[in-house]
Amino acid sequence: MSPGQPAAAGPPDSPPPARTFHRAAGARVVSAACALLFVAGTISVGVTSGVTPGLLVLAGLSLLCLANAAGAWADRYTLDEAGIEYRNLLLARLGARPRLVPWKDVVQVREHRALRFGRLEPQASALFLVLRSGRRVVLDSLADFEDVQSAVRRHCAPRQ
Repeated sequence: MSPGQPAAAGPPDSPPPARTFHRAAGARVVSAACALLFVAGTISVGVTSGVTPGLLVLAGLSLLCLANAAGAWADRYTLDEAGIEYRNLLLARLGARPRLVPWKDVVQVREHRALRFGRLEPQASALFLVLRSGRRVVLDSLADFEDVQSAVRRHCAPRQ
């Protein structure tokens, strides 16, 4: 092993190790900023106007923003040789179990390219995995999305 180079994980022909992906930093910051904005608005309306329908609407939106922010910070996707495991650390503390999607259940992978200035983006921004059951698993707003995309292609390309 040379300085600055990581040690090999195993023999050259061994499968890559499991890798866990989190939400992208931008998605986390936006969700936290929205939660802060709506909570501050709820407090402001509550202090100045008291209990009004507007306050109730803002309180509901604040709760949704807080749930979204908690989800963005706690989501984890682990890709390994068995499949994709999704878990949310916050929901796990409340008793929710991780969800595992085996690679053999994925029948189709669709790439989503968003429109930007009237043209399709050159790179995919989300992956839609269609399962045998008809369900869809969406992989988007993840840090190191190119690595997620290459891992999905590696596991699903032989079947497509």
